[in-house]
Amino acid sequence: MRTLLAALAATLAIVAGAAVGVPAQGAPASTPARTGAAASYVETSVVIGTSTRGRPIRAYYRGDEGAPHVLLVLGQMHGDEKDGLATARWIRDHARPRPGTGVWVVPTMNPDGNARGTRTNGRGVDLNRNWPTSGWSGARRGTRYWGGPRPASEPETQAMLDFLGQVRPDLVASIHQPLRAIGRGGHGRWERRLARFLHLPRRHLGVGNPSGTDSPTLTAWYDTTLGEHGAATTIEYGARTSHRYRTRVAGRGILRAARIR
Repeated sequence: MRTLLAALAATLAIVAGAAVGVPAQGAPASTPARTGAAASYVETSVVIGTSTRGRPIRAYYRGDEGAPHVLLVLGQMHGDEKDGLATARWIRDHARPRPGTGVWVVPTMNPDGNARGTRTNGRGVDLNRNWPTSGWSGARRGTRYWGGPRPASEPETQAMLDFLGQVRPDLVASIHQPLRAIGRGGHGRWERRLARFLHLPRRHLGVGNPSGTDSPTLTAWYDTTLGEHGAATTIEYGARTSHRYRTRVAGRGILRAARIR
């Protein structure tokens, strides 16, 4: 983990203002994304962790070095929910953030589940029930909703915890399906813009945690732990989306809702 964090820190140093094209030791190279672009614009990537089966979890950055406004898009947490992965890859490949902004893209934080087509990770844990909040529970072992043996027990969760703590984006969009909604929370303007551009209703999306506790999900953890830095929201696509929707429509919509483009 120290080695991974060192690599991340080096990559973030590039994004924060190091010379483009001269990467810090141990960090991947960054290069200007477009002809004639300002020297502050970079595209870079880093492995932020590995899965239980040893698959890499990658994050990609597009935007200005040291951008004051940053969005993070997580395309997939549950391996049987594939459409957000297409959205994340579209953003990674097509995003051209406007000056002063940037976007981090994590196509999947569950590469084992993605490879197997299962909701859970390689140890049978639902990663969106594994976050260390007051609502975590280790009940339902053996089901697709098991929260794991302890909070943040899974290397995938730990990788995202560390990454979010390092990056501290202003906005987080975590994509799921098939409930077809924008999660209603305390981020009205951000949620309304997502609902508008993605053509989805806003409504409460619960996970069954006890009343008075915070759900053991990425978005709830972010809001209760790093909420002073920004807002995290769940996006739920429908069970089926068209190729056009899950790529161009949703990709552009998320970027527009975040005022990245």
